[in-house]
Amino acid sequence: MTELNRARYVALFAAESRSLLALGRRTVATWRHEPDDAAAGAELFRVLHTIKGMAASLAFQALVDQVHAAESALVPVRSGERAADARWFDETERTLDALATTCEALVEGETPHAARPAGTALAPTAIVRVDQARLDALVADLGGLVTARQELERRAEADSISPVARAALAMARRLDAVQDRILQVRLAPLGEAFERIPPMVRDLARQLGKEVTIELRGDDLEVDRGILALLPDPLLHLLRNAVDHGIESPADRRAAGKRPAGRLTLMAQLDRDSILIELTDDGAGIDRDRVAAREHAEGRLDEDATLSDDGLLAVLARPGFSTAASLTDVSGRGVGLDAVVSRLHQVGASLSLSTIPGRGTAFTIRLPMRLGIVRALVAGLGQERYVLPLTHVAELVAWDPDAAVRVDGRIVLPVRGEEVPVVDLRRLLLHRGPPPPLQRPAVILEANGQRIALLTDRVLGQVEAVVQPIDRPRGMPRWITGATVLDDGLPALMLDLASVV
Repeated sequence: MTELNRARYVALFAAESRSLLALGRRTVATWRHEPDDAAAGAELFRVLHTIKGMAASLAFQALVDQVHAAESALVPVRSGERAADARWFDETERTLDALATTCEALVEGETPHAARPAGTALAPTAIVRVDQARLDALVADLGGLVTARQELERRAEADSISPVARAALAMARRLDAVQDRILQVRLAPLGEAFERIPPMVRDLARQLGKEVTIELRGDDLEVDRGILALLPDPLLHLLRNAVDHGIESPADRRAAGKRPAGRLTLMAQLDRDSILIELTDDGAGIDRDRVAAREHAEGRLDEDATLSDDGLLAVLARPGFSTAASLTDVSGRGVGLDAVVSRLHQVGASLSLSTIPGRGTAFTIRLPMRLGIVRALVAGLGQERYVLPLTHVAELVAWDPDAAVRVDGRIVLPVRGEEVPVVDLRRLLLHRGPPPPLQRPAVILEANGQRIALLTDRVLGQVEAVVQPIDRPRGMPRWITGATVLDDGLPALMLDLASVV
C-alpha cells in the first residue's frame, strides 16, 4: 500500500470508527432500557466486528486484540449465559470509550507531526459521511435537470440567437460543471472492496488444507459508490469458487508439476470509461468437454457442437446449474453464478470467462466507472429506440450487403482492410416489426479486444442518457441493462455493448 493510499484509508478509518463507536454508544443506551432486546446485541457485535476488520486491514494489531476482547465479553450476554445488568452496561460503555481513545491515538500517530506547527491540535479529517440514499437522490435530481436541459436546447435550436438560446447555452455549461462535481463526490477507491479479500482467502485456504497466495493490483482506481456497494458479494463468490474448486490441493499440484501454493491475482485496470477487474487462478481450470457432454446428454447442445468461453459461461450461469453429481473436477464451479451475473447487471456491469484445463481460469468483470449519466448514441429499430454508450463506439459506416462476405460461417464486413463480424441488432433483440430499410448504418463497436459491426435501422444522434436500473423480466436478453427517458419524454432501453461484443 502506497503512502498516499494509506493516508486515505487512515482518514476513512478515522471517520468510520467515530461513526461506528457513536452508533455503539447509542445501541448500548437503548439496550440498557430494554435488556431483552436481542437485536441490540447483534447490532453492537456488528459495530465491533466492523471496527476490527478495518483495524486488521491497516495492521493495527493492538486495536484488533482490544476489539476481540470486547467481542468475547459480548458473547456470553448474547447467548444468555450472563445477564445484561447495570454493571455490564457500565463496563461496556467504558470499553467503547477505551476503543475510541485507541482509535484516535492510532490516527494521530499516522499523521506526520512535522507538518504541524508546534502546539497546534490535530486538524479534523476532511471526510464527511453522507447517507447513500441522499447521494442517489442528488443524482436522480441531476438526471432530471439533464433531461430538461436537452429539451430546452432542442427548442432553442429554432432560434439560436435569441436570449432563450443564449441562456440555455450558459445553463448547459454550468450544469456540466455541477454534474462533474456531483459524480466526483460519489467516487471511492476499489480498495474499500478489496481490503477484506486477503484475510478471507487465507482463512478459506486454511480450512480446505490448501496453500494459496493472492496478489491485488489497481485497488487505487475509483468507481461510483453505488457500484462499490454491490461489488463485494460477486467478488467474494468468485474468489471462494476459485479457492474451493479451482486451486488444487498441494499434492495434486505437485503431481501436475506445479508449485504447491496456488496463485490468485485480482487486478483492476482502466479501459476507456470502464474498469476491468480480472480474477485469475492457476488451478485446474474448467473442463469444457465434460460440461458439453452433459449438455449433449440433456439435449441442450447439438452432438457435434462445442462450447466457446461465452457458451460455457452461459451454461454455468444458468439458474440451478450444478456439476456436482457427475463432473467432480469442476464440482460447484457454476453454483450461484447466475446470482453473480444478475447482481452485476444491476449496475450495467458484465462478466466474461476464459479457461484452459490444467492451467487455470480467469473471470473478467467490466464495470462502468460511474452510474447515472452517460454519453450515448441513440439507435432506431422499427419504432423502438435503443441507447448505445459511446464508450465502445468506434465509428459509423454504411452497410453494404454486396461487400459483405461469409468467413467460417459468419458474415463479415470489410472495413479499411479488416474483416469485421456483423451482428444484426434486429436478430439480437428478436425484433418482429416491419422489414428493415434498404439503407442501414453499421455501428463499429470495440470491446474485450474485439470489433463487431452492429447493424441498426437508423442512428438518431447523441444524448446524455440518465440511466435507471430495471427489473429484468424472465426472457429479457442479457445485453439490456437499463433504461432512460429521452428529451421527448419517451423511454429507451440501454444495451451493454461489451456483452454484445
